[in-house]
Amino acid sequence: MYSDGCILTQKFLSLSTLRNRVPMLQRLYIHNFRCLENFELPMKEMSSALLIGKNGTGKSTIAIALEVLQSIGRGINRVGQLVQSKDFARGRSDVPIRFEIEVFIENKLYKYTLALELPEKFKELRVFEEQLLVAGEPIYSRKEAKVSLSNSAQNREAQFQVDWHLVALPVIQKQSETDPLHIFKTWLAHMIILAPIPSLMTGDSNGETLEPKREGSNIGEWFSGLLGRYPAAYTQIDKYLREVMPDIKVFK
Repeated sequence: MYSDGCILTQKFLSLSTLRNRVPMLQRLYIHNFRCLENFELPMKEMSSALLIGKNGTGKSTIAIALEVLQSIGRGINRVGQLVQSKDFARGRSDVPIRFEIEVFIENKLYKYTLALELPEKFKELRVFEEQLLVAGEPIYSRKEAKVSLSNSAQNREAQFQVDWHLVALPVIQKQSETDPLHIFKTWLAHMIILAPIPSLMTGDSNGETLEPKREGSNIGEWFSGLLGRYPAAYTQIDKYLREVMPDIKVFK
């Protein structure tokens, strides 16, 4: 999710996309994770969403859930590095933690599901269920340690075992740059999650980056990196800011 004019305020989490260029998040579902139970964030046909609420209502938890998914896309597959037993809502370890995320990528709906459980006498959570669907067709599915990898072109299915304490998505090797697994993992890895803290946003730039930090402390480096890679973005940002701050003059 890339920023295309999100409002940056301390208590806001902005989820945005560059229209017509970057895939759009459609839905996020979280169950039994920290303070969220049976929580759904629908975003169909929305280029952005702004979450506003008092402390303790779950804004940060939504960001943390997205960071769990982002970490998986970046190759972290050990469940113990993603969630802990303390992450169960109200200590209810008898019910799996569940994440579901849906996104449109190249006009196809990708749906990823991950459920994590903590059986009795286990110290570390393990994968209970995992699945990736593209346009309703399974790319792979998993139940406990058994992974079934589909190949619709050859109308066959391959099966293999994965350690229960490892998420399968980073483990499965890509077949090509157009492989749906590769496309989805790349999207997850490049999500940008923002929950800015204005006091940390000095605006000073000591380098360039295309990945703003969650709290916004490197906003200067991000702006420099963005203009260095996409100079035309200046016009778009300037146009948006003038709509919300008519007295703005120039960036330096």
